[in-house]
Amino acid sequence: MFIINSLLSEAASASNPVLDTTGKIIRVGFDYMIVPVKKDLGGELGLDFIGTQVCPLGIGPRLNPNQTGLSINLFPVNSKKGVIRESIDLNVEFTETYTICPHNSNVWMLDHYNPQKEDQYMITNGGVKGNPGRDTIRNWFKIVKYGVGYKFVFCPSVCNYCEVICKNVGIFVQNNGQALLTLSNEPLEVVFKKV
Repeated sequence: MFIINSLLSEAASASNPVLDTTGKIIRVGFDYMIVPVKKDLGGELGLDFIGTQVCPLGIGPRLNPNQTGLSINLFPVNSKKGVIRESIDLNVEFTETYTICPHNSNVWMLDHYNPQKEDQYMITNGGVKGNPGRDTIRNWFKIVKYGVGYKFVFCPSVCNYCEVICKNVGIFVQNNGQALLTLSNEPLEVVFKKV
């Protein structure tokens, strides 16, 4: 009886699975495109320059409708679980290689980019996949239900004694019109399209 109650309690506390645009559960090992819900922001997410800086690259929606984004894989902190669930720490990695920054991985990370604005943090490539803890704290994101889609949140819980920022991942529009992911009060609403 104790085992059954324990299993029921664990099942009840498990968070909802993240769903793709067809209503199917998102799973580890499959490729997905991240698409903003608001079409005026651009198309699927990909890599782009941050101002005049070459590396690392920022992440943002494609402005050119003829340009496709880059597919991603999601890697939850518990890699034995095959289902991506809401509010679970995970790494996000673009699946295609990008030769402009050969020394930077395609794993998303939080980077501090604007010294004039202390609260301006950009999401870039160059992170480390796996190895949860203090040294990789900047590489962990969560997916949370939001509106008709989802939002990314930076609020890692992979380190019990680390002080972390907890904020939505939103959009910062550069002078050239290119939108890039940054920590923001206003989240970017996205959906996941299976490739």
